[in-house]
Amino acid sequence: MLKSLNKLDWLRILNHLNNFLYSDFSKERCQNLVPFFSYEEAIKAQEKTKFIWDLLEKGEKLELNFLKSLKNLFEKASKRGFFLPIELSEIKKWFLTLEKLIPYLENSPFSHLKTLYEEIKEIDLYLNRVLDWEKAEIKDRASYNLFIIRKKLKEAKEILLNRLEKIRENLFKKGYLQENLFTQKEGRYVLPVKVEYKNKVKGILHEISQSGATVFIEPASIISLSNEIENLRHIEQREIVKILKEVSQEIFSRSYSFFNLEDSYADFEITFAKASLGKTYKGKFPLLKKEGSIKIRSGIHPLLLLKESSTSKAVFNDFIIEKGLLISGPNLGGKTVSLKTIGILTLMGQSGFPIPAEEAEIPLFSKIFVDLGDDQDIIEGESSFSSHLKNLKEILDKADETTLVLLDEPGKGTNPEEGIALVVAIINELLKRKTKVIVTTHSQFLKTLSLKMKDLKLATMEYDLETKEPTYKIIYNVWGESLAFDLAKKIGFSEEILSEAISYLKNREYWEWYKIVEKERKKLKELEEEFNLKLKNLESKERELEEKKKELKNLYEKKIEELISIWNEEFKKIIEGIKKGSTGYRKAIQNFEDFVNKFLESSAREEEIKEGDKVFVLPFKKEGKVLKVKDKMVEVKLGNFKIEVPKGNIIKDYSEMKQPPFKYFKPKDLEDFQKFYEKIEKKEILKLMGLTVEEALEEIEKTLNKAFLEGASKVYLIHGHGTGRLRESVREYLKNHPLVKNFKFADPMEGGTGVTIVYLEEKN
Repeated sequence: MLKSLNKLDWLRILNHLNNFLYSDFSKERCQNLVPFFSYEEAIKAQEKTKFIWDLLEKGEKLELNFLKSLKNLFEKASKRGFFLPIELSEIKKWFLTLEKLIPYLENSPFSHLKTLYEEIKEIDLYLNRVLDWEKAEIKDRASYNLFIIRKKLKEAKEILLNRLEKIRENLFKKGYLQENLFTQKEGRYVLPVKVEYKNKVKGILHEISQSGATVFIEPASIISLSNEIENLRHIEQREIVKILKEVSQEIFSRSYSFFNLEDSYADFEITFAKASLGKTYKGKFPLLKKEGSIKIRSGIHPLLLLKESSTSKAVFNDFIIEKGLLISGPNLGGKTVSLKTIGILTLMGQSGFPIPAEEAEIPLFSKIFVDLGDDQDIIEGESSFSSHLKNLKEILDKADETTLVLLDEPGKGTNPEEGIALVVAIINELLKRKTKVIVTTHSQFLKTLSLKMKDLKLATMEYDLETKEPTYKIIYNVWGESLAFDLAKKIGFSEEILSEAISYLKNREYWEWYKIVEKERKKLKELEEEFNLKLKNLESKERELEEKKKELKNLYEKKIEELISIWNEEFKKIIEGIKKGSTGYRKAIQNFEDFVNKFLESSAREEEIKEGDKVFVLPFKKEGKVLKVKDKMVEVKLGNFKIEVPKGNIIKDYSEMKQPPFKYFKPKDLEDFQKFYEKIEKKEILKLMGLTVEEALEEIEKTLNKAFLEGASKVYLIHGHGTGRLRESVREYLKNHPLVKNFKFADPMEGGTGVTIVYLEEKN
């Protein structure tokens, strides 16, 4: 598997990823990074990268710093028993980095980093108390003893320096000193005395200069002070070690959390690098799926965009692999690059990388095998073909329906017919196992045999016969030719050599066949251009039709407004007749019903009713579907029944008719009509006072049945107050009555709790 990864430039991609990493332990882990081969891990890796990608897209500045490996720090400290101040400073840098990152990680794929930080947060507080991390020193107030010791050290040093300053000034005036200064030798303060005056200065001689002209003497009068300072320093050092051991013990006790932190942070930093690398080539996240076809639109090998090769052309291609794909075409036309592109984009997609493609769908593969290049082993005396056979044998042993196999020029290195026959048998077997197989070849034999394999689609790398240059574009469902003679001519072979070579072909017409194909391909291109032109014309006509549609709609709305104006006038006449009292109750009802029917018939005529339309059948108050349309009658399916009704009794746009037809009229007219409508609304009144409970319930049953059949919407039951027994019995009876929708007491103006208003179910 590792050999396959290397052949697909996986390590080169990791080298580019390495450029976006800060810490050495992350870089080390990056070099050993392998793709994910389980769907769950791949999805999780992609979610992590998407999270960081989105933060970067929002312009968030994630501050990552160079951090030292916690595991290495712990290993060194454990050998001596405690951490040095410089090592504690490195641990403090971890806390500083985490403090800046934690606010971004709430409810994210990296929330476990926050959890780990919370587990060791006490250590950070401990370090703040005892450590000056910028200087990598223990603070004076790390302990009371250390504070006292350093205070004494400071005082002793001040006394020593004052005394030494006076001695230096005196001896310099006498001319005993080589220079007007003092220095330190092995931690002791000394004066640079001229060699000829060494006996004039009492003290301890520590060193002689190389020239022999200067001796370095520690004055006798400061020796006791120097000894005291040196002793205090030893005491200070013991106190510092004591403090360091105490701090270290706390840190060691949480080693497990620190080690997990390093692992989690390395994962975060590598994921950050994936998102950062993806931005350099404007990558997109592929859709990962458990199975199915590989679909990559406008994809390219990332190394072509990362400027590794200035001579390579950056050509984007669509790659579609349903089951198997055979890619043919000329030498140097891009077959191997296409093969490697499919492989590396698949590996990157499964590992959480954004990939250089416009969009992509990638099924999750549990294994990827590559047979590419020459793997012969000179030391073992192994030939190229035997090496390829070993690769193919391993593939056959391990490949299944979740495997991707990439074969570059299989069967070479031995007798072409035998080698290709073996390869075809292997490809057939892999396709039977539902293994995804992509093969590149120059072999005409393999191309011919592939026609018998329905699951192996054909493609070729395009070649421009006019310019004699490859275009590096992949074309599907087309055979390709190797064009060895064209390439030889381009390199500079003489016409004589080429003519003789062509003469050796058994069938020269066979050599010319690809030129015929190329002409047909050009015809296809011309047809495609013609098609695109017609498509543009159709789009133009579509826009014209849209404009015409708008004109007709405006005309339709204008006519509707005219009709509404007429209906308004008729509606006004009905209302005026009601107001003047010239129209009786029954006549008003009839006039209104005639008006509504006239409105509905007009609406139905506005739009032609045809077969398949959904309509509303007025007499039945049901929705149906038109089966046939005759002159004046329409056959409609209502549920499981078929009926014929007049056209005037159905409405096409029944959704509009669920609201009253008078929605189109003016507010003032509506207000007048509403008063009238409330006045003529069908209702029943039943007086129950003076009846027994049994008599009252019998009368209620009769009244409710009669009111329901006549289409009344409500019934007023006048039971009075009395003892309340009749009222409660009536209301109890109404609770479970099948015709009763609901009921309530009347308003105070209508009788209050002495009257119950019963609302009836609608009659279907």
